[in-house]
Amino acid sequence: MKNNIYRRMTKESWKTDSFSTVSFTLFVAISVAMISLVALLFANLTGAIDHLMEVAQTPNFLQMHSGEINTDELKEFSLTTPEVDDYQIMRFLNLENSILMLGDESLLDSTQDNGISIQGDGFDYMVGLDNELPDVSPGEVYVPVCYESMYHVKIGDDMKIGDKKLTVVGFIRDSQMNSMMASSKRFLVCEEDYEHIKNLGSEEYLIEFLLCENADINAFKTSYEDANLPMNGPTITKPLIKMMNTLSDGIMIMIILLVSILILIISLVCIRFMLLARVVSEAGEVGILKAIGISGKDIRNMFLRRYNMLVLIGAGLGMIISIIAFNPLSSQMQKLYGVSANGVYKYLYAALSAVLVGSVIILFVLRILRKLNEMTALGVLTGKIKESKKNNNKLCILVVSVIAVFLMMIPSDLYSTLSSTDFITYMGIGNADIRIDMRQGEKTNEDYQIIEKALAKDKDVKEYALY
Repeated sequence: MKNNIYRRMTKESWKTDSFSTVSFTLFVAISVAMISLVALLFANLTGAIDHLMEVAQTPNFLQMHSGEINTDELKEFSLTTPEVDDYQIMRFLNLENSILMLGDESLLDSTQDNGISIQGDGFDYMVGLDNELPDVSPGEVYVPVCYESMYHVKIGDDMKIGDKKLTVVGFIRDSQMNSMMASSKRFLVCEEDYEHIKNLGSEEYLIEFLLCENADINAFKTSYEDANLPMNGPTITKPLIKMMNTLSDGIMIMIILLVSILILIISLVCIRFMLLARVVSEAGEVGILKAIGISGKDIRNMFLRRYNMLVLIGAGLGMIISIIAFNPLSSQMQKLYGVSANGVYKYLYAALSAVLVGSVIILFVLRILRKLNEMTALGVLTGKIKESKKNNNKLCILVVSVIAVFLMMIPSDLYSTLSSTDFITYMGIGNADIRIDMRQGEKTNEDYQIIEKALAKDKDVKEYALY
């Protein structure tokens, strides 16, 4: 009997109030789609970064050094330190951006320290877009994949380094310097071209170590410092490399997550209003059911079964939307880092996220449907229904309005902040038209004095500061 009543009530409710039914389903679908999309993007990002670092065999410890280097001391240190599994010294030729051309575009305005390098001997590989090690021939160059869209580079284009012309034959993923948060970018050339171009730049060394499993990187860093080995440059560890790679696209994912949570809150508030309105509109049927002896728990379950079905439909629809939106939103991410080796897991995480959001909505619905217990057969039939407090409704409307305004303000505020001329000062850098950075070298003090004299004599320079 109860099942027949439930089916009849459900059928009638869908006929008479299809707008609320569709609206409820859409609110669920949008909430699930946003949270599931975050799970898909984050799982793919972390999985792809891990896979790239595994294929490229990223070093656990990297010391950049400019100046003279004693290879015998480094070799002895690596042999006498039990944590060291392997080590190598890679050369990196820093080039002035003013002498670099990619196709028809100059790298003069690039904020990156660009240079060339050859492939690592035992690890720290620069890999192609198929995750294979490129075979570089004389006259060829592989370009960092992040520059493909930035400078509209195509395979077959020319790259000029001073008077030297190289042909772009492919693009590489560099597990160390792939992220735009990294300050340097490496172009891959063969050793013959490297030696030919060597006189056009300043060479520095990448002293790299692969450590044994479970080795303490901080303890190893202390040992390296205590040995008084070359340290004229920044020290970078594998966790720091992974963090830079993750933060690069992770910021976008965090913004989507923030918006998703706000949308979920709005959806819950709107669902609350719809359910309360639905309970009031079906108060007559509830009173009759109670009058014929059906318990409040059974009546609540009748309503709950209906909304469980709508949540299930909405969650499925949301999952489909998130999967459709995943590819366009992750295209740049996949180009930079590739795809995750365990692609199935990202869909599992997305499904778990959908289950979590659906469970939150069902629990929220259940809490609202408890108001059915407050209705008595006599109260309903005589028209005395306890309504929600007006203050609660006003508070809900205020919350929705505030969140909606906040969502509309985020893009404009972000744009105005980044486009402000004072934005650079928030990052701890002076507000200047030109900034000149000098690398440490043998003639640093001499060059410093030359620049200072030139700036003092230049009539176009209104004010300058030297640090």
